[in-house]
Amino acid sequence: MAFASSATGPWGGAALASTRAAVAKGWPPGLTVLTGDDAYHLDRAQDAILDHLVPDRADPFALSIVGDESISTGALVGAARSTGMFAARRVVLLKDVASLEGDPEPLAAYAKNPPKASFLIVRAPKLDRKRKLHKALAEAGTCLIFRSPASPGEFKALASEMTAMAKERGVELEDRAAGFILDVCGHDLNRIAAELDKLSVWLGEETGSRPPVDFAAARALVAGSGLLSGWELADALTSRNATEAIASARRLLDAGEEPIRMVGGLASRARSLLLAKAMTEAGAQPKAVVDAARAWYFRDALAAGLKRYTLSELLAMPSRLLDVDRTFKSRGLDKGAVLEVLVTQLTRPTLERR
Repeated sequence: MAFASSATGPWGGAALASTRAAVAKGWPPGLTVLTGDDAYHLDRAQDAILDHLVPDRADPFALSIVGDESISTGALVGAARSTGMFAARRVVLLKDVASLEGDPEPLAAYAKNPPKASFLIVRAPKLDRKRKLHKALAEAGTCLIFRSPASPGEFKALASEMTAMAKERGVELEDRAAGFILDVCGHDLNRIAAELDKLSVWLGEETGSRPPVDFAAARALVAGSGLLSGWELADALTSRNATEAIASARRLLDAGEEPIRMVGGLASRARSLLLAKAMTEAGAQPKAVVDAARAWYFRDALAAGLKRYTLSELLAMPSRLLDVDRTFKSRGLDKGAVLEVLVTQLTRPTLERR
């Protein structure tokens, strides 16, 4: 099977699809290593493989799970090579590579010539290729990498997956609510799933007549919504509304939000605006601009905002944001006052032609 052997391969969602397709054809015996920082898809790939190899998880002879205590490579391979009297297959799962120690040779030898009905699955979210053992795990058998999205297309696929997850739970998200959840949770689909479960409970058991979840509901219910400091202020920046920007900053300061976090939210939106403006002036199509800026849930606001800023104004934003970040870290000035000055500078009207 051809699976990615480096972080340059497909992102976790695509890797999971490939894994499921391979499982449907029959999983090969030997060593399988599951690695990468996309725990959500890694978990589901592990389940897909084990469901295929061990249909009855309750059967005590069908699956051996190790890793609660330290185990040597020799003992692990020995467990995988041993034949059972009460199961057609020998399936061993090492649930934490941190518990594995010893020389990599037994693993390499096993991966090169495994028994026909022997399956060794190693869960290793992090592999350090500078270590001989980890290098062997990455190269000896079938190594499946589940990495977080990196390109606009991959982030769009993640957003679509979130929408599908919501639908499975009977939850419909308004665009602004969906965008907010993505901003707060990032690419952590396990956390997104937990927040969608929470929203489903909040909506109640009647799935047929549930109203869409709006921004206000998401703001009130999603854990960690303090990151709204970036979202609410970013909307005011996008619309170049100085009055609302100052008001938002003051509300958040009064609520105890850290100014440095608000600057982080402003920086994220400024990057989107700058990228979108540059692409637009270069003649890019609107769809390509929206995808590149990851603006699927604020595309209309982005389009309107681009008309309010010149490219030169947007090019000046990163240096101003960097100056404020340095000021926070090196001077004893009132951070709230510094933030208000920044917001005023970024959003004040200009007579320059756009």
